[in-house]
Amino acid sequence: MIFTARKNLKLNVSDKQVEILVGCLLGDAYLTKLGKIQIEQSEKQEDYIRWKHKELSSISYSGLKNVVRFDKKDNRVTRSLRFWTRQYFRSWREIFYQQGNKVFPKDLAKWITPLSIAVWFMDDGSYDKKYKCIFCTQSFDEKSQLELVRVLQSFGIEVILDKDKMSRISLRIRNKSLNVFFELVKPYIHPSMYYKLP
Repeated sequence: MIFTARKNLKLNVSDKQVEILVGCLLGDAYLTKLGKIQIEQSEKQEDYIRWKHKELSSISYSGLKNVVRFDKKDNRVTRSLRFWTRQYFRSWREIFYQQGNKVFPKDLAKWITPLSIAVWFMDDGSYDKKYKCIFCTQSFDEKSQLELVRVLQSFGIEVILDKDKMSRISLRIRNKSLNVFFELVKPYIHPSMYYKLP
């Protein structure tokens, strides 16, 4: 896929890189107004973000940056690692963010693959001992959440919208689809993230 910046600047992004980026944007990544995709993970997930940076190095600025934040609410220091892609993704900014809200662009459904779902799960998914597998999706509007349900169902995975005690909506994989889901994503899960698997 070719992305452009200004008139003559072009960036060739491989299919695999597009799949990873879509997974990142469904998860923790942020797309700036300038068209750079910001990818950040906790320092506990250093191996995982180094894998992302390696896969996306040809379309990213070099090096990982250390980020230190101080949370005044609970006097806690958090540390993370961050990098940015080059700023060729302004066209995606226009479709991923509408009126300031993050949405799932239906046009990109064709780029949802087992790899992109695995990246999304590694970013924003969890699995607990009560056999509950969820994707945090409260940053998306209801229309986008329903579209994401449809996309996962196209892989034979039954999904429902689930509200927690604070009325935050997540996508939950139905128990009868857990085996199908984990068989789909397991080949693409980074070893450092195996703790998210059964």
